[in-house]
Amino acid sequence: MDKILVTGAAGFFASRFCEYYKDKYEIIPLKRNDLDIRDENKVVNVIKNIKPNYVLHTAAIADTGKCEQDKETSYDINVLGSRNIAKGCSLSGAKLIQLSTEQLFNGNTEEGPYSEDVKPVPNTTYGAHKLMAEDEIKKILEEAYILRLTWMFGFPERFKKVNANIIWNVMKAALSNSIMKIPVNEYRGMTYVYDLIDNIPKIMELPYGTYHTGSENNFSTYDIAEHVVKELGLSYRIKDIIQKDEDKFKEYARDLRVSNSKLKSFGVVFADTKEAVSNCINDFSYKV
Repeated sequence: MDKILVTGAAGFFASRFCEYYKDKYEIIPLKRNDLDIRDENKVVNVIKNIKPNYVLHTAAIADTGKCEQDKETSYDINVLGSRNIAKGCSLSGAKLIQLSTEQLFNGNTEEGPYSEDVKPVPNTTYGAHKLMAEDEIKKILEEAYILRLTWMFGFPERFKKVNANIIWNVMKAALSNSIMKIPVNEYRGMTYVYDLIDNIPKIMELPYGTYHTGSENNFSTYDIAEHVVKELGLSYRIKDIIQKDEDKFKEYARDLRVSNSKLKSFGVVFADTKEAVSNCINDFSYKV
């Protein structure tokens, strides 16, 4: 049984991963209070003492607003913290699974979807720091999987964190009788969190490297929100729940679409975003 050390174990993805695979792997879940990833000596010693086969590094500041407000802390956690994790893996012989992001491409002006060969042009502190983290890891460790994830979605679950995501945002608007404005000029993949969880063991068998990871999608964010409403059985309330935002990204469409052709070539397949939304709502039996 492989031993997997998981950082950021209380997070949206990691909390579900730990529960899902508790009988398949020996999982060592470490939360923020268990390990300060900014402390290089402590990180190295913890990893060396635990001797995991893999480190699944999910700990990060992923809130773009917080990263802009406190760039120093963002750098310390997202860049230096990741570098410390890579050093610990290198010294202990552990393989690293690093969660990165599609938001590396926030500043790219060419049209997506982007392959791994496209040079990222981040225009936010979060995106810039996640790209720096990738570069730091590559300098230290060859045995690493860098997964550039799309926006993940899922429903709240008991004792597990839920992040803002397309399904839950729409559901909250429906429950609170408030109207959400959704951009029609934004295009990005959105991935069901359990699709990613299901595919992690397959990814662990691949050659080391960088992979664009998650559902592909050619529909606008508004189109996907409309699909969510319909799949929830609330078509008759569409105008009461969501509204087209035609001003946001009007001058330049926001295109964060990534191509997962590289993963497909290895037999790792994700449902497209519309199908994934339908699967998620069916899994939780939330049709009204």
